[in-house]
Amino acid sequence: MIRKCIIILFLALLFHVEFLGISWAKNDQIKIGVLTKRAPEVCLKKWGPTAEYLSKRIPGKKFVVVPIAFEQIYSFVEKGKVDFIFANSSFYVELEYWYGVSRIATLKNLCTGGAYTEFAGVIFWKANRADLRQLTDLKGKTFMAVTETCFGGWRMAWREFRELGIDPHRDFKALSFGGTLDAVVYAVRDGIVDAGTVRTDILERMQAEGKIDVKDFYVIPYHGGKVTDLPFIHSTRAYPEWPMAKVKHTPDALAQKVAIALLEMEADSDAAKAGESAGWTIPLNYQSVHECLKELKVGPYKDLGKITLSDIIRTYWHLIMAFFVLFIGTMVFTGIILKLNRNVNISRRELESEVEERKKAQEAQRENERRIKTMLDNVNAGILVIDPETRVIVEANPAAVEMIGSSRQEIVGRRCHKYICPSEDGQCPIMDLGQDIDNSERILLTADGNQVSILKTVAPVILTGKKH
Repeated sequence: MIRKCIIILFLALLFHVEFLGISWAKNDQIKIGVLTKRAPEVCLKKWGPTAEYLSKRIPGKKFVVVPIAFEQIYSFVEKGKVDFIFANSSFYVELEYWYGVSRIATLKNLCTGGAYTEFAGVIFWKANRADLRQLTDLKGKTFMAVTETCFGGWRMAWREFRELGIDPHRDFKALSFGGTLDAVVYAVRDGIVDAGTVRTDILERMQAEGKIDVKDFYVIPYHGGKVTDLPFIHSTRAYPEWPMAKVKHTPDALAQKVAIALLEMEADSDAAKAGESAGWTIPLNYQSVHECLKELKVGPYKDLGKITLSDIIRTYWHLIMAFFVLFIGTMVFTGIILKLNRNVNISRRELESEVEERKKAQEAQRENERRIKTMLDNVNAGILVIDPETRVIVEANPAAVEMIGSSRQEIVGRRCHKYICPSEDGQCPIMDLGQDIDNSERILLTADGNQVSILKTVAPVILTGKKH
């Protein structure tokens, strides 16, 4: 019986450990959501080695790739089904704005023997179409893009159409979306639509895979805006390549490790080769993508420039409420204001009386200072006016200037003990403010270094409204 219990306990413990192991493995599994621009199996084959590379570089973490369709990407990020997201630049800008994702690295795409951190859109049709030679020729024709949210496979081209005054939704005979890049290329090749758009390098890659012959297509070249160094023909301006971004819930410490590992990926590594890249670089500036979406008024800028009643209420509800409160309050306060108006004349007279008294006081003070100035200028005795707090000389009459033997400008602003021999405590021996008058003998220090015995008389005087 005891043996049977031990076996049962052992099996239960083993199951518990295995269950915990599964839980740990699940918790340590890091999911990289990758936008599927072609087939899911192509996505796994291309980016699976990058997940394996990260698993080796970051011990204790198992990275896996989760292919995500265009219509799934918002919910996957919003619900936290992935820890990192690798999608086109347009999706990144939207996810950053709505869900707080943040880029940690930008892909260095490898094509035609070079590494590029920018890509563009390609607008193309069958090479034998003599009726199609410029973008305006597409009016009245059928056109296919990848999806409405595809950046290189739609929005880039849409911006160029818009700048030429072409409205694809109105001017094309039909606008359809193939779902994948390959589907758009095949639709144009097989004559299902007159023209289409995909991102740069897709035609070259499909030719390398033996699926198409690039010579069967004509690509409209881009002639305006910024010149790029892209080696392949493109029909739109260039934008920064796809970024790898961390989802909001992903720890910063883990994101930092992933960023370092991606930046250190060698161009000749298995992961880089499988991803048809030369590794990764620091995250680029995606302002140009913002400008594109803003011009098209899609994504975060969908309602740019639109003002609705609900927007006004939602944005200014507090002001609207304040207006009604103010309106009601105005009715209430009108009576109070009328009552106050009756007291205005009384208050005005009181104020005028107070102002008049203040003017008289100021005039009396100015008259007192004029008398003091006259006294200073005409008395034969030397007079120094001293600030009792700072012991600084603020005025010296001509007689004092002559006695000291220096100019008024040199005397004013100096401490009084510069010229009057200080007392034992080192301070200028002027009177206490509580005294009325003080007479004593002192030594005057002249500018030339002589000492002259003087009778010092100290008395208070009001100057600039302050006792000196």
